[in-house]
Amino acid sequence: MKRFWQWFLQTGWAFFVFAAFLPVYAFVAQQNESRVDYLNNGFFTFWLGGQMPWTPAHPYSSADWVGGHHQNGATWIPNQIFPYPLPLSLLTAPLGLLPIASAYLLWDFLAQALMALCIFWLVFHYWQEQNQRRFVIVVLLAALLNGNIFLGLMTGTVAALFLLFLTLSLYFLETNRPWAAGIALAMLALKPPLLTVVFLLGFWFLLRRQGRVLGGVALGGGLLLAVGWLQDPQWVQKFLGAGQNLLSLRIGNQPTLLSYTRLFCAGEMTCAWGLYAALALALSALYAALVWQKRESLTPLTVFSAALPLGVLLPPYLWSYDYAILLIPIVFIGLDLVRRRKTYLFSVLFLLVLDFLSLLSLTLFWLNPESAALTIQRDMWSIGVAALILIVSWGLVFRPVQVVEK
Repeated sequence: MKRFWQWFLQTGWAFFVFAAFLPVYAFVAQQNESRVDYLNNGFFTFWLGGQMPWTPAHPYSSADWVGGHHQNGATWIPNQIFPYPLPLSLLTAPLGLLPIASAYLLWDFLAQALMALCIFWLVFHYWQEQNQRRFVIVVLLAALLNGNIFLGLMTGTVAALFLLFLTLSLYFLETNRPWAAGIALAMLALKPPLLTVVFLLGFWFLLRRQGRVLGGVALGGGLLLAVGWLQDPQWVQKFLGAGQNLLSLRIGNQPTLLSYTRLFCAGEMTCAWGLYAALALALSALYAALVWQKRESLTPLTVFSAALPLGVLLPPYLWSYDYAILLIPIVFIGLDLVRRRKTYLFSVLFLLVLDFLSLLSLTLFWLNPESAALTIQRDMWSIGVAALILIVSWGLVFRPVQVVEK
């Protein structure tokens, strides 16, 4: 019995906490399944793309893609083919084996569980002090109340997969498996805008002469190309055509720099692209200078925490539900504030402000319908979330450590 209590106080309590959250995740999934029109939102795209590998239909066939919508009763057809890299359809293929209602319910639950597991690993790997580890409960609650994550669950996106790939990359780096870390990073190519994260991290790998990580990225990218080629030798050209069409249709509604330069330039796209390029270059140069200055003291966790918030702001096209990957810097900020200030007050305040901003952005997303007017609309409001995480994470990563003594 004594050994059991020792195990419970050291590690076992975490299993009970995780188990206690599972019914909550199941409840959230059930509520979403009963209220969300998943036949006419993003989840249908992933489900239909995952169903086609089991049938003669092809995700990059316009006739098959549009016909699949009609066959299943979907009336919202924003794309003429599967709008993602073709290998992603193989990752979502298990969902395609299920009826769409069951698949939506299962994925909503699994996505939350995957994010929770990533949070647990981050907390338990990087912080050894038991009181700090118990702060994982606060982080889990904050994630549950985060508006950007909730939006991703409602729309059935696969953002949790990219958080998993990034967490696996951190795990492989910390366990000295650089090739595997690079391969895990290369999986971000399944959401091409997230390649900005790979480039930002790649700069640090170059400075640290970690060629094997970069080799793993190249190998992983080659594997994705090969898998897609086996599905369709012309898949890259077809995907690029679909991606260009997607960008032209929806540009300006996302929480990115380009949306705001477009707003500033009153819709004149030459001005918008020019100003966007200047801002993106300036921020990237500042990031490079700071990383160069701190290159010897940065760790995988700190450089990931600095790169991720900038990585979601730089792409011209990205939605706020992709902010799920920001759970890595959020965990870092929460626990590093505790370490520096020797109090939980600042960490709790940061998480409260973050959740408030995300929920406010989500509310404004619902209240502000799409319009032809050049206004702050749809998902643009969420840029404040990424900006806050960027400012705080850079302040902690690049400033000298000043730990308050007890």
